[in-house]
Amino acid sequence: MMAFQMIRGGYLARASEDERSMLAGLARDLVFILGSDVEHEIEKRDRIRDDDDAFAAFEDELNAIAEMVEAELEPEVTSESELFFDDALSRLLPDMSEDPDLARDLRALTEESVSRVKIDNLTTFFTGISKESENGDIVVVKNEEAVAWMAALNDIRIVLASRLGIFDEESGNSVYERATLFTTQRETAPEDLPEIETPEDMMTVLYTMISWWQDSLVIAVRNKALRG
Repeated sequence: MMAFQMIRGGYLARASEDERSMLAGLARDLVFILGSDVEHEIEKRDRIRDDDDAFAAFEDELNAIAEMVEAELEPEVTSESELFFDDALSRLLPDMSEDPDLARDLRALTEESVSRVKIDNLTTFFTGISKESENGDIVVVKNEEAVAWMAALNDIRIVLASRLGIFDEESGNSVYERATLFTTQRETAPEDLPEIETPEDMMTVLYTMISWWQDSLVIAVRNKALRG
């Protein structure tokens, strides 16, 4: 993976097929946690873009109702999965007030719209990161998609942070230190590095990688803005 740099009309970076696949999978999972399905979101976009169907909105409403009914009929998830979903949602959609009653009221008013924005950003990111390039590992982000990419990468990072138990600067530094054990001197002395064996090991590397990649895009966007 290589950092983003400015190009005419957008930003360019590099990511291997495996890296892009992992990022796409994480985006898909977050869309699901937020209550939708990435393929459904892409189909809806295509229908709006290619088709001025007068019944499209009505069809989407019917699909949403059907999905709600289906969800009610599904068996309950395991307690561990349920706790993870609840924790991920609380990090993605935090309370807007310390007062419990006010926080509940604000959530009722804003949760759907905030979730929709996040789903849209993640769908834009998923579509872009999944796109095959004629130049192999090259990733191009258009100027108008940069904000969505930064937001989507940030939401992915937030959920990974939740899973890794990152709640403050100290726990964050601990994860970064652990990540260096798997990455430092990988090209010069790979035999001295520990193997990535557990899901937590992989999440540690992913969290560090995504944080760095997101920062590189933020810096590239900021530098382009400063250049006018």
